[in-house]
Amino acid sequence: MKLLLILISANGTPVILQRYFKDRYAWPIDSGFTLSDGGRLFGETKTWRGMLGGIMIAALVAWLIGFTFLFGLLFGLLSLVGDLASSLVKRRMKLPSSSRAFGVDQIPEALLPLTVFACYMGYGATTTLLVTLTFFLLNVLGSPVLYRLGIRKNPH
Repeated sequence: MKLLLILISANGTPVILQRYFKDRYAWPIDSGFTLSDGGRLFGETKTWRGMLGGIMIAALVAWLIGFTFLFGLLFGLLSLVGDLASSLVKRRMKLPSSSRAFGVDQIPEALLPLTVFACYMGYGATTTLLVTLTFFLLNVLGSPVLYRLGIRKNPH
């Protein structure tokens, strides 16, 4: 459950920051860079504000629940790198920023940090898969609720 809380913190923070800051401090990570296919590397919604904010909040939450701050930084970083990887895949699929790609949107940001830290933390594949599945379900079921509350821009 603690790892799930860190995942939610890392991935929820960019959404909350966007809600309150709008376009302020929203510098795209890819700086508008396009690949040979003409598509953006990650897209305009992947920002340094969201990345750094997500990492810092993940570290703070990790520390508050008994992990080291460094563990939280690294776990949050890996989670958001997984999110960037999913954006890269979606751009190559010609999907616009913030579009839905079922599974691609939820799984990498949970699976990457959980897999990397499995040996260090002493949990196995079952825990990795259960936490990933729980994160996936919370994301799929919770996003429409957050949209109705005005927190998310899209219901997915």
